[in-house]
Amino acid sequence: MASSKNSISPVVVFLLGAASSTVLIVFVFTLTATPAWPTMVTTPRRRQEKAGSASVPVSAARTPRAKGTAGSDSELRRTARTSDQAGREDAEEDEFAGMLRRAAMEDRTVIMTSVNEAWAAPGSLMDSFLESFRVGENISHFVQHVVVVAMDEGALRRCRAVHPHCYLLLPEVEGLDLSGAKSYMTKDYLDLVWSKLKLQQRILELGYNLLFTDVDLAWFRNPLVHITAAADITTSSDFYFGDPDDLGNFPNTGFIYFKATARNVRAMAYWHAARRRFPGEHDQFVFNAIKRELAAGDLGVRIRFIDTAAVSGFCQLGRDLNRIATVHMTCCIGLTNKLHDLKNVIRDWKSYMARPRWEQQTGKIGWTFQGGKCIH
Repeated sequence: MASSKNSISPVVVFLLGAASSTVLIVFVFTLTATPAWPTMVTTPRRRQEKAGSASVPVSAARTPRAKGTAGSDSELRRTARTSDQAGREDAEEDEFAGMLRRAAMEDRTVIMTSVNEAWAAPGSLMDSFLESFRVGENISHFVQHVVVVAMDEGALRRCRAVHPHCYLLLPEVEGLDLSGAKSYMTKDYLDLVWSKLKLQQRILELGYNLLFTDVDLAWFRNPLVHITAAADITTSSDFYFGDPDDLGNFPNTGFIYFKATARNVRAMAYWHAARRRFPGEHDQFVFNAIKRELAAGDLGVRIRFIDTAAVSGFCQLGRDLNRIATVHMTCCIGLTNKLHDLKNVIRDWKSYMARPRWEQQTGKIGWTFQGGKCIH
């Protein structure tokens, strides 16, 4: 009994041996066999799919495939066009701002005029306008402060051939051709004169004082001496009645000065918006119609008028050449008529400047009116 209790049964020994062998086989198998469960290793196919998905823009990846790819492509093209347009506008803005910096006077005043192809052609209004600075009395330096706004590609090419500061302004109405000699008060003429107003507002927003001058105007002396800092807007007159602060004077916006103030930015926007109230009218007509609105209420713009004896025009022509600063071809319709009389005015000025100083001061030298189309 004692030996049987202390000895291990052969069956037990056999079972223990079998179990040990089984454990050993399982252990070796787990070391050498490929695991059956998922691992963190990326297969070649997975890497390819991942690389392919990374090259697809997020906006396109989110577009349902059930709709097809045409919508995605169109959206991407529209986004690209919008981005390109924004880039071009930014570049144009930078170009324009840079031009203003180069052209501005020390007090940040910029002189602006505008031309189309007909007005900028050789021998046309722009040439006579620029010539007047050269023959004027100590004003040739003002030319470097003039920014010429071209209303079409032809005007831009011609401007760049004769002047350092030229900027292309596309019309507000897409596809509008402003290159020809537009007849006064026609729709194209009105679109041309109104197109420049928003650019004038932009100049003020960029912090520059603006002196706008039409191109059918001759500069002979410094007109800035007739502009006072006490006014927000200083304008020339078609008809002047003696008091520079009288709103009863008739303005001519072909020679007008704006101080760079927030008040004038609002006034410019108000002026442009008022066009809808006066359909088919010139910007000058609208300005005259709303001048009391600009001067009153929240805008509170102070408008001052310049005596026509100095900053003059054909509507009310100054006769004393000793006082004349500028002459504008106002009350004169048609490119041919304006150009003819502008050249005559410059001719008379040259004759005046060629005389001795004592003879000039007699006041007996004036306009000849020879062969005038509009001058009277």
